[in-house]
Amino acid sequence: MSFKNQIISSLNTIITTILIIISNIVAVFFVECICTDFIIGPSYNALIIVIAFYIANSLLWPVFRHFLMKFIIVTLGIGGLLINSLIFYITTYFIPGVSVGFYGFLEAPLVIAIVTTFIMNITNTNYHDSYIKNILKNALKQKTPYKKQYPGVIMLEIDGLSINTLKKAIDKGVMPTLKSWIDINSHDLKEWETDLSSQTGASQAGILHGNNKDIIAYRWVEKEDDNRIVVSGKLSHAPEIEKRISNGEGLLVNGISISNMFSGDSKLFTLTSSKLKSMKRIYNKTLHTIFLDPYNFQRIFVLFLWDILVELKSQITHKIKNIQPRLRRTIVYAAVRSGANVILREASTDVLSSEILIGEIDTAYTTFMGYDEVAHHSGVEDNDVWGVLKQIDNQFQRLLTTIEMADRDYKIVVLSDHGQSKGATFKQRYGITLGNYVRRLLPDDLKMYRAEYGIDHFRDAMIPENKKLKNIKKHVESIRDDLFDEEGSLQNILEEIQNRKPEIIFENEQYLNLRKKYSNSLEYIAGYESVEHSTKKAEKSELIVLGSGNMGLIYLTQWRQRLNYEEIVMLFPDLIPGLVNHPGIGFVLVDSISNGGMVIGQNGIYYLENDKIVGENPLENFGPNAPRHLKRQNSFKNMPDIMVNSFYDSENDEVCAFEELIGSHGGLGGNQTKPFILYPSDWKDPGDLIGAESIYKFLKKEIENLNS
Repeated sequence: MSFKNQIISSLNTIITTILIIISNIVAVFFVECICTDFIIGPSYNALIIVIAFYIANSLLWPVFRHFLMKFIIVTLGIGGLLINSLIFYITTYFIPGVSVGFYGFLEAPLVIAIVTTFIMNITNTNYHDSYIKNILKNALKQKTPYKKQYPGVIMLEIDGLSINTLKKAIDKGVMPTLKSWIDINSHDLKEWETDLSSQTGASQAGILHGNNKDIIAYRWVEKEDDNRIVVSGKLSHAPEIEKRISNGEGLLVNGISISNMFSGDSKLFTLTSSKLKSMKRIYNKTLHTIFLDPYNFQRIFVLFLWDILVELKSQITHKIKNIQPRLRRTIVYAAVRSGANVILREASTDVLSSEILIGEIDTAYTTFMGYDEVAHHSGVEDNDVWGVLKQIDNQFQRLLTTIEMADRDYKIVVLSDHGQSKGATFKQRYGITLGNYVRRLLPDDLKMYRAEYGIDHFRDAMIPENKKLKNIKKHVESIRDDLFDEEGSLQNILEEIQNRKPEIIFENEQYLNLRKKYSNSLEYIAGYESVEHSTKKAEKSELIVLGSGNMGLIYLTQWRQRLNYEEIVMLFPDLIPGLVNHPGIGFVLVDSISNGGMVIGQNGIYYLENDKIVGENPLENFGPNAPRHLKRQNSFKNMPDIMVNSFYDSENDEVCAFEELIGSHGGLGGNQTKPFILYPSDWKDPGDLIGAESIYKFLKKEIENLNS
């Protein structure tokens, strides 16, 4: 830095410090005005309070932090705010004329933090530049004398960002850091294609472990386990899923996993779903980095509150402008959004900065999930998302600065796990949920279990398990005996179907009658007139319908095995024709005894086993690799009896989700299957990248090359 720039930088620091002191004095007077139990006495006490509070924090915070860090972290930082308030009370106790009550000692430190953050923002002061010095001091205490000579790899995931939306963000100037890397040719940008399903559970399993087999969707039913509903990101389910997919050779064997769904076999992890198991186990020594000084978490908390206000403003704006499609967004969602968009973002950057400066990790993988959360609810390219992406880009610049300070080199990779596709939901378009529509196509005596879900894994992970889901085993057993009348024709063949005897299916009179009337499957689909039944008994069920973006999963849970096409036609002849003839549905996937996987659309059938198409190709608009993805998916364990994919309108680039999310992912159609990877340009071009496992192989190979 030149002498002139040093002078300018010093002047900026002095001016900012003076402004912060003045604003803190004003804050003290303000608290006295609004708080009845806070009295500062003589006016000059305001300055004394500000200076004394700063000194007391410098002296007392390290002591409290040392003994109470676990309490601070387990209380999600709230304990830190309380300790800071206690320090404020201790400070004012010894100043003559000052009187502080309960509300005063809680409010004053928070108001001081708010005005300090405000001044830093308007003066464009990057607090991370000063805080990184604290992180560096702490990191030096943990460094070993041995220095690794080969570079490490830092992988930064932007959850849910498609390559097309990324390009628009770069063109808008909201991601200058990524743009600069592309402009100077330090990094190459490449599109890759997700598996089916296009969601975090499948993608991170494939990227971090090289294996996402049997991960059907974000959530699915396991019939053989008493119809248990498994959710990828839930703290109680993610560890079990990781055991199924891990072989011990994940991407992060010698690295750290931060804010991810799975660990990549890392022994060092922070805020990783598969390792938490419950929020009671959130404590982790790496999180100490966030609380090295008392202001850092206060600043994060202030930004959290500010983001809630930003969300509430957005809700009002969307209503006034009547932006469509639009979801009902509550104050609870605003808090969830801020948790994902602010707290996890800032915490992840601090923890990763510390590990970079320590220099012992070979790899790191961190998820920034703010965009995915906001895009689900505001829209894929709504004005709300650009500010979120700008803040994420700021984190990348901070991490780049950290790497420049480190004594070990690190390569940076930025990627996404999937994209998002836009469009009004199924319920918004047709006035009925997929679950209720399916119910109408089934007999009146079939009872339905239905649960409403959102797809964001942050909320699923943090909210405790639904007791109703936990007790589904008891619920299912209680209604199994009275599902059919004793003399019903279905009951007479139930045992044979459960034993999967195909001759029973083909000899059944109902099935034979259908075969006589319709000579082939396409004729049956096109010609059968479905009858919609009432939903008068929809509160109890032997039917479970789940949504994963624009993928729907229909489980007929009386049968422990997956029903095949022939069984479904015989048992519920209205169901498949009723589904594929609905304008909101693009195709369904079922398995056939005689034909294997069948992708059925309104005007055609794609036979996956031999790539034969009868009628029109139902997969025409879903990409050239759609048959490949569906064939692989059809082989997975715990597949639904019927998998449903919504339509894809290529002209308007829209799908319709079976959940109440206007930005969605999970199935096929549009940008949801088009994520990106931005990697160092001196790496070898990996060619076509199809499926998350291809990303694992590419990154694993480059990491091993650097290590060698």
